[in-house]
Amino acid sequence: MTKKVLMLLLLFSMLTGCVFAGAKATEQKSDAPAGKEKTETIADVGTTRDADRKEKEKDMTAAKLMIKVIANQNEIVFLLNDSSVARSFYAQLPLTVAAENYGNNEKVFQPPKKLDCSKAQEGACPVGTIAYFSPWNNVCLYYGDAPRYTGLYVMGKTVRGSELIRNISGKIKIEAYTSEK
Repeated sequence: MTKKVLMLLLLFSMLTGCVFAGAKATEQKSDAPAGKEKTETIADVGTTRDADRKEKEKDMTAAKLMIKVIANQNEIVFLLNDSSVARSFYAQLPLTVAAENYGNNEKVFQPPKKLDCSKAQEGACPVGTIAYFSPWNNVCLYYGDAPRYTGLYVMGKTVRGSELIRNISGKIKIEAYTSEK
């Protein structure tokens, strides 16, 4: 019999706790116009948070670092990641440099200053990747896949024009890119 009483008390406590929590979820807003009070429910708070999150995502999208490489009268657009190496490269723009073929899968050039790799991650480089090879101070544009390699830091990927990387030759210009919408 005492077990049944304890179970009933526990059940009653849980139910009253839920009801109390539900009552706390509805709060009065003091910024409502005089004579009118606005009640905000949990659903309203969730909607507000979703709207705030979407606004932040929109701001982050607008703040993304994008570059364009102009070579042979073509444009290749890259979206850079949020790494120290990508930001330090972006800070050196605009650049005009000589690009050359290296191996059978990449074009390389040297930025004027070494890039900051302190908060960057090494990684593999599929077609369309822009990366930094720190031992040689080379920026690499990949038109063929490359495996992860010590000192190779991924900076971003193509948004448009990865098929044009293979044909890059001579002087190229790299500058910040803002998409026109």
